[in-house]
Amino acid sequence: MKALIISYYWPPSGGSGVQRWMYFAKYLGEFGIEPNVITVNEKQASYSSVDESLVQEIEHIRTLKTSTMEPIRLYSFLKSGSAKKSIPQGNVGGKKPGMMDKMARFIRANYFIPDARVGWNPYAFKKAKQLLQTEKFDFVITTGPPQSTHLVGLKLKRLMPNICWIADFRDPWTEVYYNDLFKRTKSNEAKDKKMELDVLQESNLVLTIGPSMQKLLQSKIEREKDKVKFIFNGFDETKISNAKVIENNIFTIAYVGTLSANYPYKSIVSALKRVKETDENRKFQINLAGKIETDVLADFKALESENILIHYHGIIAHSDALSMMKSANLLLLCLPVYEGSSIFVSGKLLEYAACNKPILGVFNPKSDAGFLVEKYTQGKVFLPENQMEIFNFIQDALNGNLTIKTDLKSPSEFERKATTQQLAELLKSI
Repeated sequence: MKALIISYYWPPSGGSGVQRWMYFAKYLGEFGIEPNVITVNEKQASYSSVDESLVQEIEHIRTLKTSTMEPIRLYSFLKSGSAKKSIPQGNVGGKKPGMMDKMARFIRANYFIPDARVGWNPYAFKKAKQLLQTEKFDFVITTGPPQSTHLVGLKLKRLMPNICWIADFRDPWTEVYYNDLFKRTKSNEAKDKKMELDVLQESNLVLTIGPSMQKLLQSKIEREKDKVKFIFNGFDETKISNAKVIENNIFTIAYVGTLSANYPYKSIVSALKRVKETDENRKFQINLAGKIETDVLADFKALESENILIHYHGIIAHSDALSMMKSANLLLLCLPVYEGSSIFVSGKLLEYAACNKPILGVFNPKSDAGFLVEKYTQGKVFLPENQMEIFNFIQDALNGNLTIKTDLKSPSEFERKATTQQLAELLKSI
């Protein structure tokens, strides 16, 4: 069987967004489905991060790259003098947007619907149409974000009704947390919702990353609700095992991933500040890696002292990120808290779980992510306002007094090969 996967994010793109379908594609062949990928030429793409080390994961996969039109690269160039350096992730301009940022937000919200990478659609559609007219594919799969990628699948389905089209939602579409920053006209809000609904109704299968998102998407359609399925993200056991452990002579706290002003990170900073004030002789270090906004980093840097070291490593290779996770004594996980945040599941959460380290989570404890932390890790999740509980958890971690859970489930069911087997069985059942 053959699958045509249409994905904007593909190696050498870095970050968590690329990994779901990179690993699905890596292992699909072992379950009788040959993956073929259409993606964007990385030289023209607007990636927020690049990880060349991921290319080796997909060298055996047929990959076709197309041109694109990327207006967001112009914003980056005007902002920093580089077409790549200031690519925003989600929001534009951070928590202190300037006049240009505000203008960019308005243009992004009202002229690029559903997102600023919609300029790739004509190129992706042309290549997919060409392939579908010359080769037989059992499945066409689109994955978003960018959610505009699903419009390629929608257009193909309307042109060729017999294709079997799967739409994979890694994040919510109209409910995504940074949409509140965009001032959309009512007509454009309606247009965005109509696009989402068309994708949900006309695809043969809707796939997503957890049960709460599954319920949200099911609530939007009146019929065929059972066509909405979920498969959790996962971790690659081989890469976890091979990740190097760096011995630290000081208690080490690590955060890996995206961290912006929309995340409740200040609760962590406040708790760490209280630790500092409670015991001036307490020594520990914090390793930060990923796309972290300048203002957010400054708040962490303000904690620095003779006994508290803050290291920002920037955007690092996935293998180095895994090494940082395995080498830490405590892992931090911070996710946006907003109405409907129960649907949000971090792409790195199950890698955290596989590293078997204590996790301090600051987000919605009743979310899918909170469920995973509670059932599969030596961790605890707190709402941002529970600052004393966050402080106590950090103190217990520093003192080696964390309560050890003895009834944890093994995260082995989320190993990438196992989740790919779930995918293959689901595809074959359509």
